[in-house]
Amino acid sequence: MASDTPASANGAASNVTKLSQVDLGPRLSVTEKVGYGLGDTASNILYHTFGVFLAKFYTDVFGISPGHAATMFLVTRIWDTINDPLMGMLADRTNTRWGRFRPYLLWVGVPFGFFIYTMFITPSWGPNAKIVYAYATYILATMAYTAINIPYSSMMAVVTPDPAERTTLSQYRFFFAFVGKLLIATFTLPLVKFFGSKPTLPGYSEALGFSPTVGYRTTMGLFGAIATVLLLITFLTTRERVKPSKLQKSAFGQDLKDVFRNAPWIILFLACIFWLTHNMIRDSSVMFYFDYVSGHGKDVLFRAPLGLFTLDFDVTTTFMALEVVGMMAGVFLSTPCKKRFGKKPLAIFLVLASVVLSAVFYVLPPDSFLVLTIFNLIRAIVAGALPVFLFAMFTDVADFHEWKFHRRATGLVIAGIMFAIKMGVAIGGYLQLKTLEFFKYAQPTDAIPNPVQSLEAINGIRLSFSLIPAAFMVLCAVLLCFYPIDEKLLTTIEVDLKQRKSDEQDG
Repeated sequence: MASDTPASANGAASNVTKLSQVDLGPRLSVTEKVGYGLGDTASNILYHTFGVFLAKFYTDVFGISPGHAATMFLVTRIWDTINDPLMGMLADRTNTRWGRFRPYLLWVGVPFGFFIYTMFITPSWGPNAKIVYAYATYILATMAYTAINIPYSSMMAVVTPDPAERTTLSQYRFFFAFVGKLLIATFTLPLVKFFGSKPTLPGYSEALGFSPTVGYRTTMGLFGAIATVLLLITFLTTRERVKPSKLQKSAFGQDLKDVFRNAPWIILFLACIFWLTHNMIRDSSVMFYFDYVSGHGKDVLFRAPLGLFTLDFDVTTTFMALEVVGMMAGVFLSTPCKKRFGKKPLAIFLVLASVVLSAVFYVLPPDSFLVLTIFNLIRAIVAGALPVFLFAMFTDVADFHEWKFHRRATGLVIAGIMFAIKMGVAIGGYLQLKTLEFFKYAQPTDAIPNPVQSLEAINGIRLSFSLIPAAFMVLCAVLLCFYPIDEKLLTTIEVDLKQRKSDEQDG
């Protein structure tokens, strides 16, 4: 680890015992923490839509093959190799009275909500034109996500310099992220059925009892509007407090060079690819699993009257909603854990637990909703706690970068991690759809909306719901074992950075 420690670390180490005497900034108010968290509610409206509904929508509603959809998920990431670091460096060099990162929530909030809506419009065009439309709207939606999420994630490193406060802020963030996930998991399918229920609507299916094209389009328009409002609330309730050194000069090339010499960043970059690949494969498989392996996905468990209308909650929706409740519980349970253990050992433990709890679904009885739900709640608690620590580690890496290279490049550092997350989403989406294609998945048509799947296809869906995603979490755990920033080094970093800023002011 010597190569990652600048000379100033020796002096800083002597100050570690004085941490309690160092003012690392004001405590954040509950209002600001909640306001910040609502930004991830907005982001998760799109992210969870990608994870759970987009593959099913493209294959079963939009009407393109699993192979075409898989290729699109992967090919569009080529643009992100340019777009993501550019967005990070642009945000680092933005200078407004609102800060460097906050303004993007205001500027991009409306386009973000609009592109959520356009992605779920099904035009009455020929096959090739529809594929072009799918590519265009998917790319625009992911660009809007980038322009929101990179500045938003970077904000966690600049609203406070206090590592403990940032971990608490990460808890708020992921509690409200899972509120967004709960919103999508609980209400998407019931609202799709409700908004598409009139027999006179275009695309109405007698077999399904609703129009999926109108239902998805209207539901996602509603969710897009909600996301825009939430981003504006985040903008109005947060502040940026950590500023880069006044002596720092802009240098794109040097920033890029430094990032690729940042060992903790490289480890988290690769670990996040595997983590999100796991998430995407499994999340994308939920609807397929309950429709074809369990066979009871569309069975209505209960009906909920909401004002002037009633929503049907089927097996799939209930399973996903309870999963998110478990994740929210995981966020709360992370509080006592963070007080007793470091972020790195906790993250490794949670990843290994995810391996076991994902793999076990291959042998669980698919027709027992109770058994599946119990195991999934345990898995969800683990999955809910994990990002609290991983995203706090992202901000630690941003501080490590400034400490080692004497240059703050928060936007670029976070952009690289966010690209890894999107790459994991793309790879996971690609592999899940390619698994369906490889195992001969029978696509629904207007004539056969509920095709009978072969045993081969059913086994492919079971694998993508269990063993395949578990394998990627094994790789994630191995990488995290090499992550070099522990709590002692982090204390050194924060004390040293505080001293540098004090010396700069005195000078």
